[in-house]
Parts: sequence; C-alpha cells; structure tokens
Amino acid sequence: MNAAVLPSVQRGGADTEGVKKLLALWRSMNVDDDALADYRAGIVTNLSLLGAAALAALAVLHLAGGRLLLMLLNLAVAGLLLGSAWALSGGRRAWVPFPVLISLLIAANGASIHWQGVPGVLWAFPTLFLCYFVLPRRLALVLSLVLLVVVGFVSLAPLGMGLSLRVVLSMAFVLLMINVVLGVMGDLQRALVTQAITDPLTGTYNRRHLQTHLDRLSPAAGHATAPGPALLAIDIDHFKRINDQHGHAAGDQVLCQLVQVVSSRQRLGDVLFRTGGEEFMLLLPRTRSADAQRLAEELRARVASSPLLPDGPVTVSIGVSALAAGQGVSAWLKSADAALYRAKQDGRNRVAVAA
Repeated sequence: MNAAVLPSVQRGGADTEGVKKLLALWRSMNVDDDALADYRAGIVTNLSLLGAAALAALAVLHLAGGRLLLMLLNLAVAGLLLGSAWALSGGRRAWVPFPVLISLLIAANGASIHWQGVPGVLWAFPTLFLCYFVLPRRLALVLSLVLLVVVGFVSLAPLGMGLSLRVVLSMAFVLLMINVVLGVMGDLQRALVTQAITDPLTGTYNRRHLQTHLDRLSPAAGHATAPGPALLAIDIDHFKRINDQHGHAAGDQVLCQLVQVVSSRQRLGDVLFRTGGEEFMLLLPRTRSADAQRLAEELRARVASSPLLPDGPVTVSIGVSALAAGQGVSAWLKSADAALYRAKQDGRNRVAVAA
C-alpha cells in the first residue's frame, strides 16, 4: 500500500473505532433501561434508614455550631425518611413521594452551599447518587441535571467562578459514569435473563420459561365463547436411534434443524419451548382445537419432507390440546402429553388430539 495512503487508512480505522465507542456510550445512556427497577423498594427502605441516621448526626453537629435552621432542616428530612422506611417496610406508600423528597434535598443542597460554601458542596454528590437509587432512571436524569444547575448557580458567590466550574464538571463526570455503569448493569442483566430462559443448543425458550408463560394465563383463558390457547407437544421419533447410528453431533444438528422448520411456520405470537432432550412445546395463543390440529399436521408433514438427515427422513409425533373452559394448567399439560403418548402408541409420525 502507498505510504501516503496508509496513515489516512489507519486514521480512518481509528475514527471508526472512536465512533463505535461513542455509540456504545450513547446506548449506555438509554434512560428507559432501568437495571435497578426490580430492586428499588428494598434499596429505598435501606437508604432511608441510613440517610435518617446520617442526618440526625449532622443535626447534632449543627446544634453544637449554633446553626439552628440547618439543624431543624436535617431533623425534618430525617423524620420523613424514617416515616417512609416504616411505610415501605409494611408494603405501603412512602409518606412523601420520593421525587418530592429529592427535590427538597436539592433545595437543601442549594441552601447549604449558600451558607457553608465547600462543606455544602460535598453533599451534592450523595444527592446525585441518591437520585438514581430511589427514582426511575429517566426522572433521576432530569433531577440530577437540575441539581447540577442549582449547584453551579448557587456556588458562584461563595466559591468563585473557577472552583464552581470545577465542581460542576466533576459532578457532570460522575453523572456520566453513573449512567455508563447502569447501562452495563442493564446489559449484564439482560444477558443473564436470556441465559436463564433459553436453551443453549437450539436457541428456543426452555421449560422454565414455559412455566412462566403458563403462570401468566388468566383463569378465563379457556372461555367457551372465545378461543383460548392451545399446546402442541412435539417429539422426534426414534431420536435415540439417530444418536446411536449417526452420533450426538448429528442428533444436535437434527434438533437445530427441526427448530428451523417449526419456526418457519410459526405464526405471530406462537412461542416454541424445548422441554426435554427431543421434546418441544409450541404454545399457540387464541387457537381453536381444529386450527391447532391443522397446524400440527402441516408441521408433521414439513418435518417428514425436510432433509434433516442425509440417509433418511426424520419424523415427529405431535399431541394437540386446547385449553378447555375451567381446565387447570397442570391438567392441560397432562392432556397434551397424553395425546402425544397416544400418537406414539398409534405408530408415530402422526398427530393425536386430546379428548
């Protein structure tokens, strides 16, 4: 390559990497991705107790220093935090909504900076972190930006332009890093959830996630006047023989190709689960028994005509069961398994419908 061209190419590669890093940083700022949402109630309760204890200690220091107004302000906020912790521990709402409480803390930060200068600035950083622990991420970002503006404006007089700017820039950097860390936590959380509910070989959902879907079904899902969900219990015929004759690698390939065949015929809303070695469940929402049977027959024929093995066809047996009115989920699953067993007993490579 021409020596004059090489540096520009290298710069272009570096620019591309820089753009990728900026895009990754921007994605980490996704305020709708709230990794702490499921744990916020416990976090808020514990932080309320710790905050109340810290503010009570500070109230004593303010009393010793003759700062009665700051002492009363600290005691008031400590009382609100204690009351909120007590209410949340009993499953009730906090005494004061936390957006209001954080707004009061921001105002208290401004007053403390105005009266105390640098000691007041130190409390802006815990308030910044507190926003993200107790509030939804989008609202936390809004109020943390408000905090930056308040700190920057109020600190001008006691700290001067230079020090005030340094404080705001350091808080902005901390704000950025909080969002980056939360973005990484959200990515890791999604990855762990995906691993927990996905079959690693075929990429379908696993039995655990099937149970989650079944638990979400309403008691009226099998209402007589509207189609409820239906289940297709799918089992590969003579799968042990496939493993014995062709090896486990070939058996794994058959499983993956079967998933591709089934997925090519899935309708919008249908969900496929691998529930055992060669067993699958296809959950069909809002499907009448006759429609589920037609789909099962089509899937059976597609699998039989697909070249899943080089020296012969692979077939499946399918049990069909539509959720009946008043039928429990456990009984519904058993009926699908019973229909699959009957299809096996009747000669395999066929569809059987639950009674």
